Amino acid sequence: MPARRAAAAALSLLLALPVAAALPPALQRHAQALAEPERARLLQRQATLRALSPAEREALRQRIAEWNALPLAERRQRRDAWAAWQALSPAAQARLRDAARTYAELPTDRQQALSERYAELDGYQRDGWLLGPELGADWTRLHGLFALVPAGEREPLLALLRAMGERERADLALLAQRTPPEERAALRRALLSTPRENLAAWLRQQVGPAP
Repeated sequence: MPARRAAAAALSLLLALPVAAALPPALQRHAQALAEPERARLLQRQATLRALSPAEREALRQRIAEWNALPLAERRQRRDAWAAWQALSPAAQARLRDAARTYAELPTDRQQALSERYAELDGYQRDGWLLGPELGADWTRLHGLFALVPAGEREPLLALLRAMGERERADLALLAQRTPPEERAALRRALLSTPRENLAAWLRQQVGPAP
């Protein structure tokens, strides 16, 4: 069972327990089978639930029931959005909070126009904006290089992209557009194997002299 589904199942079981109850044997075995961070979070959830009032526990049960009633596709979309938010830097999160406040202050017709414009974007463009304001703005040019990335490379590549400066991303975007599909895997491996302190110079060398 994937870690997120296991954690959700464990939370449902915890809510079904009396407030002062210890973990039942089945849940104890489940907790022992989890990786250390997940096990620590499960035990923390148990402590947090014990501190809730009956009304708070009931409200949480209701929220879980509402979540479980959502279509699977919508739950997946919300989980992906939450995971993407958690991966953003504090500075990127602050920029998005500011953008959300600005959006909330717009007239209704302007909000509607922006929402419709967003809905018209291709799926890969919307996925790009989940990566934050900087990568979202560049994703149309970078997407081809990262369209089919093995699972084990995705997080290291995203971490590298987030660490790049604007000029580095611009050089990489140009390089991505020049690279044929059959050579993109080799380019990604070269990116990951280049020391971070040498990356800007390496990209500039690959792209060619600045005009």
